[in-house]
Amino acid sequence: MRALFAAAFMVAGLGLMSRPLSAENAEPEKCTCDALPEANQNNGAQILNATACWASQFDDLQWCDITVQSLEGDAGAHAAVVATLFGYQNGDDRAGIVNALLDEFEQFAATYQRAPRDVVSFDVNQARNIVPDLMKEYEDAIAACVSAFKEATFGKGGFQGQSDEDFRCRVGQSSGWLRIEFRVGEVWLAYMLAPNA
Repeated sequence: MRALFAAAFMVAGLGLMSRPLSAENAEPEKCTCDALPEANQNNGAQILNATACWASQFDDLQWCDITVQSLEGDAGAHAAVVATLFGYQNGDDRAGIVNALLDEFEQFAATYQRAPRDVVSFDVNQARNIVPDLMKEYEDAIAACVSAFKEATFGKGGFQGQSDEDFRCRVGQSSGWLRIEFRVGEVWLAYMLAPNA
């Protein structure tokens, strides 16, 4: 009887091993960039232990940079951003939401400006002029996205927000991650935030 059980176990194990192994598909909201977006993300990068980040994606060059703003286990920094965004009741204080995101953007811009640029970069000063204007222009859409992000932390599904030539916003269906993107010249700047650390 044991021999029969062992044989059945081996056959089942061989059946599992014969299937192709694949990594979990990273949702596009999760500290990722993908130079050639397809159904499966396979042309970019992902930061596995990040809970907040900015990515600069150069579509024409198939290149991106990812700047981490908080990591798993660093609940303080992450929780502060999430609490600040959630503190603006259901997106009613749009100016407060925009100001909180502008603080996150300024931290990213300062880090990006200090980093050595061996390969490719974008004009940080141009971004500092454009992104605040885009945040103000799209503050209603950003507020809707932040409200959906808040609801996603309580189990509600994802959200596909506004998508224009210079702005995109969404919340991941299964991940609950927030992703807000701004076009600056030839680069998309994307802010990504996890619902929990």
